Parts: sequence; C-alpha cells; structure tokens
Amino acid sequence: MQTLMLFLMYRVLIIAAVVAGVAILATVVILLARRAGRLDDAKRMAGPLARTLGDRGGMWGTVGRTASRYLDGER
Repeated sequence: MQTLMLFLMYRVLIIAAVVAGVAILATVVILLARRAGRLDDAKRMAGPLARTLGDRGGMWGTVGRTASRYLDGER
C-alpha cells in the first residue's frame, strides 16, 4: 500500500513540475517577445488559432474563446 501511495505522490509531483515549467517557459517567451517588440506580431499570429479553438466545445473551446476575446482587445 505504501508503494502505491509513493507512486501516486511522485506522479502528482512530476505533473506539477511539468505544469510549473511550462508556465515559466511561457512567461519567459512572452517577456522576450515584448522586449523585442514582437508581441503585436505574435498576437496577430495567435488570433486565428484562438478563433479555431473557440469553435470547439468543452474546455478547449472556452480557452479559445477567452484567448480570442483577449487578443481582440475585449477584456
């Protein structure tokens, strides 16, 4: 039983580390794009992807619609 609990705990820790790493990486990319003055270009390129995701249902549709509204300037 203890082995199973350790396995589940390690699995949760690995997932949390991956999520934190992706969040840090995304923040660094956004900051570098902003510093280079390319953030507007990145927003323009991400717009069609966000609109396509917004047409889906479920969680990805919600994420796409929210991102699309943000990119269009509606907050």
